[in-house]
Amino acid sequence: MKYQLMLVTVCLFVLGKSFALSVPPSVSAQWLKKNINQPGLAIIEVSDKVDFTFNGHIPGSVVTNKSAWRYEDSDGSLVRLPVNTLADKIRKLGINNNDGVVIYYKGNNTDEILGAVYLYWLFHLLGHTNVGLLDEGWHGWLAVSGTVEQSSKTVQTGNFVARPILALEIGTDELNNIRKHYLLVDGRPATHFKGLTKFAANPRYGRIPGSVSQPWQDYMRKTKEGRWYAKAPKIPRLLARMKIDPDRPILLTCLGGTGSAFNYVMFYAAGFRNLRVDDAALRRWNTRRLPLEKTNLRQPGK
Repeated sequence: MKYQLMLVTVCLFVLGKSFALSVPPSVSAQWLKKNINQPGLAIIEVSDKVDFTFNGHIPGSVVTNKSAWRYEDSDGSLVRLPVNTLADKIRKLGINNNDGVVIYYKGNNTDEILGAVYLYWLFHLLGHTNVGLLDEGWHGWLAVSGTVEQSSKTVQTGNFVARPILALEIGTDELNNIRKHYLLVDGRPATHFKGLTKFAANPRYGRIPGSVSQPWQDYMRKTKEGRWYAKAPKIPRLLARMKIDPDRPILLTCLGGTGSAFNYVMFYAAGFRNLRVDDAALRRWNTRRLPLEKTNLRQPGK
């Protein structure tokens, strides 16, 4: 009950905010093209400065990258920076407190997409829910003949203020304590969930007992030119198959936070709001030697 009450507080806070321009959670390229000159619209590209400068960008956008928002903790976990540091970085991107924010990625690699969805979740965590992810990213923008800009604007520090909604995050200890009572979704690739393969950074094979699989890779597509983009489903496959009630609490994990954030963005766009992200995820879970399911594992005992 305490957990659910926290989420009610989140909803009341979100409804209490007002913005000059309301941004949908999933932004179509046509919507952005129509509203690009609206006051109070901020656009952030997730790529690198070289690509931003020499390959063009959406007019008025600023650039950041995935690694700018995270650090490696003493146990090897990759986790978000402290709230005050995150807020300062957002201000330095020129973001104001009442801005509507659109985030997009170039798609040169999957890290750019993972960085974009992670930043989206961070905005929510900091209390700024007027943010959307551009459908199909840079690819989607070019597909509607969106204007491409080469010059970069001078960024003036914004007045963004963090109002953290920490109920959108869950730590390792709490996850372990309550996981049997809630739906726990693992965002890793399906073969990792099954225990057949793993990332090199993960010391152990397997999955958290009782978890279910919704790989972030399910959302990925690739253009003929080799750029990656994400295709948002009307409702993610797992939620459709299980006929999940949108009000049902859902816990989201993966290996290191970004896969959880991917599911957060897609679930949120589909109308699900009762979500919590395990940022440290299996990196920290495994350093603490917490339980894994070992059924059908390639290397039993690890």
